[in-house]
Amino acid sequence: MARKSKQRDPERVIEYPSAGATYSHPAYGVYSYGEYPRSSVLAGRVRRVFLDSFPTLAEAQAAYPDATVGAGCGFAPDAMLDLPDEDGRTY
Repeated sequence: MARKSKQRDPERVIEYPSAGATYSHPAYGVYSYGEYPRSSVLAGRVRRVFLDSFPTLAEAQAAYPDATVGAGCGFAPDAMLDLPDEDGRTY
């Protein structure tokens, strides 16, 4: 019998500016926030997925009426401090 996942449905958030590890744009970005599945090496960590971007908040809200409006950009680099460095040390 297959186990049911306890993961919640991803939350959609509108953020300004639209920014990530390699980009930053003066636009309203729509992101899906969830959790990496158990099968991933990032299991249990926050998963942020870019969905779309818009020049105005009104356009973003019209396209994604179920999305909440975030307070600024939600991007945060993953420090991954629990992984060993090249010498095998963890921090």
